[in-house]
Amino acid sequence: MITKRLIILSLLPALLWIGILLYLHQNNKNEVPIQLQKSEQNLEGLVLMDGYCFACHHPGMRGGPAGRTAPPMFRVREHYLREGMAREEFVGPIIAYVQHPSQDKSKMPGAIRNFGLMPPLSVDQKDLTTIVNYMYDHDLASEEWNEEWRQFKKLGNQPL
Repeated sequence: MITKRLIILSLLPALLWIGILLYLHQNNKNEVPIQLQKSEQNLEGLVLMDGYCFACHHPGMRGGPAGRTAPPMFRVREHYLREGMAREEFVGPIIAYVQHPSQDKSKMPGAIRNFGLMPPLSVDQKDLTTIVNYMYDHDLASEEWNEEWRQFKKLGNQPL
């Protein structure tokens, strides 16, 4: 009697994991996997953002709207991030938009009106996830972040 009970109890965790994995596999067939970890490699996120994003989404407001090709990255963050928003709620929509830009996926109709629809980019999934997690973790409009950006550029860090 005890042996059957021990066998059943020892199999329960494995069966539970199999059930969870099957459920996740069925629900994520058409979804992009998203890494939902707090950015541990801040420099990597900043380097990638500089290399992939800042040519169009420059962190400053230089030149006014006529001198820019896209809204600054801190404005993108402001439009997508809401108070108390979970990481996955922020990360998912931005990744989906960058991979396949469309008016339906955008939360910035004014930017589309002023700059046009963003062209699709060929960005590695891991790099894109690192960038968007960096955006989530850092207030790109803060003076503290702007100082970090100035130091980054001052030290001669170059785009990818």
